[in-house]
Amino acid sequence: MLGKRRILLIIILLVLGLVNNVNIYSQEKKNKKQQKTVKKNKMPSLIDSTGAFDFSAVLDDPMGVMPYPIIITQPAVGYGGGLALIHFHKQKKQYPDVKAPPSISGVAGFGTQNKTWMAALFHFHVWGADKVRYIGAVAKPDVHIKYYGNDNNFLSKHPVQFNLNSWAVYQRAQVRIGDTKLWLGGSYIFFQGKTSIDTIPGRPIENKLIEKLKGKTTISAIQPQIKWDSKDNIFTPKKGINAGVQYTYNATWLGADDNYSTINPYFLGYQPISHKVFSAWRFDSNFLIGDAPFYAYPFVQLRGVPSMKYQSNNTMLVETEWKFNVYKRWSLDVFTGTAKAFTSFENFGPATWVYNYGVGFRYLIAKKYGMDAGVDFAFSNNGDFAFSIVFGTAWNK
Repeated sequence: MLGKRRILLIIILLVLGLVNNVNIYSQEKKNKKQQKTVKKNKMPSLIDSTGAFDFSAVLDDPMGVMPYPIIITQPAVGYGGGLALIHFHKQKKQYPDVKAPPSISGVAGFGTQNKTWMAALFHFHVWGADKVRYIGAVAKPDVHIKYYGNDNNFLSKHPVQFNLNSWAVYQRAQVRIGDTKLWLGGSYIFFQGKTSIDTIPGRPIENKLIEKLKGKTTISAIQPQIKWDSKDNIFTPKKGINAGVQYTYNATWLGADDNYSTINPYFLGYQPISHKVFSAWRFDSNFLIGDAPFYAYPFVQLRGVPSMKYQSNNTMLVETEWKFNVYKRWSLDVFTGTAKAFTSFENFGPATWVYNYGVGFRYLIAKKYGMDAGVDFAFSNNGDFAFSIVFGTAWNK
């Protein structure tokens, strides 16, 4: 698979760095200490009992770190790459009747050819028998991306470049209701950025609009959430549902510049067709209430479609993905979807249909955790193309 040699090299170097010499004073003590040392410093195997390449043993190791190569081909920011280092925490207490996800910590960084870059720290934690879930992240993004004008006729065909130099903090906690699949929770989002944007020679009307977009903006929002989550796996689900609604409330009394809100109903469904064929279904929508910063307006998020190219007050999309197990751990993925960005339901009809389609492959890289990894190749109806490395599922909520 792509990046296999790089992953092996990093893991080997990490493990070799843990090896220590032990002083031996007698033959009897030497044998005992050698046994303990071998057991303590044994390299986690990258080959499982069936002879297949597998990362599960590395993730189980207390010092195990999984390198996650980041390959970026997003048309909006150009080609780029980076690396995330992910550590799976060993569960202190086991719950035989509960299949709880592991706690995870990590760092990540990437850059692209148009000078977009980001560095981030993140942590995901699970308490008890999967009763409470928490995720927190701090990120420093410096984004260079095209602005298509949010329904402006000229800018939709002649986008301008803007830069958003920012800081972001994200905190989320969710609590399971009893022994059900129902979760209640909330998030806090803080985002502060400074925007600069290019002007267009000979276009005074558009430049007047653009000038209003420059400057410093602050988002400070709370986000109550409710969801039903019956997925059989958080990494690569094959069966179950993740459906819910998120309400984002951005307010000046929280420190933000504007008062606005968004409603985000969504549905992710996973249904096996046979022991070798699996289907997945996605519906996602966002509805803006009020006036948000231009970069915070909802936009279509489909593989192969440039970010922020199709942006408006509201978005709706549907997508399906089909996975075919073709040989042992190897699978073929095909996917397609369609979406619209529109100002109001009265204007839904004239809004542009956007659709994507693509193909990818997956390899079961960590059997114990049910985690796939692979590459997707995605196209859109307007000639855009992107490929990306995927760990787990391409859909996250």
